[in-house]
Amino acid sequence: MKVNVMTEFKVQSPKFRVVFALFALCFSFLANVHAAQNSWIKVADEIEKALNTATSTYEKGQKDQAMEMVADAYFGIFEGEKANMEIAVRRFINLKKSSELEKGFADLRKSIKEGIKPSDFKRQISNLIEAVKAAAKELDKKGVGLSSE
Repeated sequence: MKVNVMTEFKVQSPKFRVVFALFALCFSFLANVHAAQNSWIKVADEIEKALNTATSTYEKGQKDQAMEMVADAYFGIFEGEKANMEIAVRRFINLKKSSELEKGFADLRKSIKEGIKPSDFKRQISNLIEAVKAAAKELDKKGVGLSSE
């Protein structure tokens, strides 16, 4: 007996089509949410949040705490086990960009030690955040996954 699956499995019901379309839409949305949660932009946002907190702390004159916050942003997030953006930038963009970003973090710590004006420190932070976000966008554009994936 020859059975044609297409004629036996009739999907003529508009109700079925709507349910199927909603299911497909939900699946697509969840896949995009998962990708967004595990993106380099998300890592860059974490770095930005930490560095902005360091800025506020520095503006209050709490240099030691600001120094610790910059170190946490660098060692805990940028070079952290969760993603390790430093290695990803070095491997998938280039060594020069990785070195520039690392130098940006080192320059922040140096500036804190030197006691630069809070407005200059804030500008330095903004420049570093901009560079980190640009690298994150490039990594995401290239489809580079987080190292913890």
